[in-house]
Amino acid sequence: MLGLGNSVTYNTTSYDDFNWVPTDVDGLVLWHKNDTNIAVGQWNDSSGNNNHATQSTSGNQASIDKGGFHFDGSDDYYEYSTQLNIGNTEGYTLGIVYHLDSHSVKNVIFSKDANSTFFEFFDEDTVRINYGGNVINLNGGTHEAGSDNILVVTRAATTSAHALYENGSDTVVTTGTQAGIAIWENLGIRNDNDRPFNGKIYEVMVWDNVTLTGDNLTNLNTYLTNVRNSL
Repeated sequence: MLGLGNSVTYNTTSYDDFNWVPTDVDGLVLWHKNDTNIAVGQWNDSSGNNNHATQSTSGNQASIDKGGFHFDGSDDYYEYSTQLNIGNTEGYTLGIVYHLDSHSVKNVIFSKDANSTFFEFFDEDTVRINYGGNVINLNGGTHEAGSDNILVVTRAATTSAHALYENGSDTVVTTGTQAGIAIWENLGIRNDNDRPFNGKIYEVMVWDNVTLTGDNLTNLNTYLTNVRNSL
């Protein structure tokens, strides 16, 4: 396993020997890597699955900011040609480095359409996930506007138990349980004009049917912390 070396201080500023990357764990289906294969019209998928996020309409394109997308909170969004489909009781892991400009609107990361499935920052302390009408609110986090932050959410297979982690820590902030199918085809909006993301997405990745735990979870959080500290 690639992992922590002798000179690494976890979750601070020293990462001299840290070599882990998301593709070291099987099951990665989407990876928008910071400052890699990004243009205003498309952010390529670095997972090897060609799940590129594209937007051909110039008025709906985000600007590029520190190697990620800066969504205007109005009508910027991107689409996937193939839907990301996570089964009813499949596990998954989502990791993101982000910056919210405002909580005046709900900030959607992924969605299918207005009322079907979505994953969003509901307010400053809640992540809401809708699995085709089965809703879970993960309360208790701190999703403050104005700062570069890290979020990791996992769902366990079969039990559908969720865990939420923040800002590079492996300590669970909050938990919850909810089954349901996640079908995500948009990045940064719930539909064409509803709950647009207002801020920056610097990096985001999804593993399907993989719930990261133990050393892999530690490595993911350290990797995301490294991304945030490099911005």
